[in-house]
Amino acid sequence: MSLRKQATSGLVWTFAEQFGNQIIGFGVSLILARILLPAEFGLIGMISILVGFGRVLVDSGMTQSLIRNNDLEADDFSTVFYFNLAASFIIYFIVFFTAPFVADFYNQPILIKVIRLYCLTFIFSAFSAVQLAKLTKSMNFKTQTLISLPASIIGGVVGVVMAYNDFGVFSLVWSQIIISVVSTVQIWVYSGWTPGFNFNLIKFKDHFNFGYKMALSGILEVLFKNAYILIIGKYYSASQVGYYTRAETMKQLPVNNISNALKKVTFPLFAEIQGDNIRLKRVYKQLMQMVIFVLAPILIFVAVLAEPTFRLLFTAKWLPAVPYFQILCITGILKPIH
Repeated sequence: MSLRKQATSGLVWTFAEQFGNQIIGFGVSLILARILLPAEFGLIGMISILVGFGRVLVDSGMTQSLIRNNDLEADDFSTVFYFNLAASFIIYFIVFFTAPFVADFYNQPILIKVIRLYCLTFIFSAFSAVQLAKLTKSMNFKTQTLISLPASIIGGVVGVVMAYNDFGVFSLVWSQIIISVVSTVQIWVYSGWTPGFNFNLIKFKDHFNFGYKMALSGILEVLFKNAYILIIGKYYSASQVGYYTRAETMKQLPVNNISNALKKVTFPLFAEIQGDNIRLKRVYKQLMQMVIFVLAPILIFVAVLAEPTFRLLFTAKWLPAVPYFQILCITGILKPIH
């Protein structure tokens, strides 16, 4: 298959995955938003910076190095797999004992249990990170789509059932755990790859040399994205965090669907043409123009209709999130450039 056809097919399946997951997630969130309180969503928002740091550190950019590198052997994949797995246990161990300090920072004792449960996803995800990298590198987005959609459905159903049975914030936690577990099991079944019993130190250094720079970039992004929640959670109520995270989630529907789908496909695509700077810049410019052309009018439109939309979808209890949403829509136009 030609590079152009691979990219087109990849975009189709990646958009299917993104929009499919978002439609499922949005439907689930509509139900949960009517059952749960804004404060319960706010508790999940409070740990987003900790979860974000953990996910970045577990991988440390190593799988991105696998996707970027065109000269790989079997021990490259095994080495990164065992690093990710070891890192996931170490990071979870640190998070487990850090949880009380985070709970004290926000003055929310329930966060201890929330953090210790939610961050189990680090370990489950580490078991499948290399397999996902292999699928992405080969631009096999069809398999990824067929894996992620059932996981989202099962996790969403579990979350809704638990919410109806008064599990509160833990319905959100267990929903994410189930999604992570179901995805990992499916990836092991469908990817056709298992790690060998070898760890190559030279290969590790090579991938880490690229990966740690990506990890530092990821840490900066997590800090930037969650600094607002950190401050709101510290000085205001959990409900205010819930309003802000609801507004951010709504804004991210169009932004993430388009930006993440393109990023997922274009990274391996750009890796193929990384030696041709003129072509690389031309393709990048075309993609940037296309994304902004599509995204800007969508965000302006939904910002204008924010109040009736929130009232219809989430009921009047979520209306304090509307001003946040309208401001975030304007900033979302710049996301593709970032």
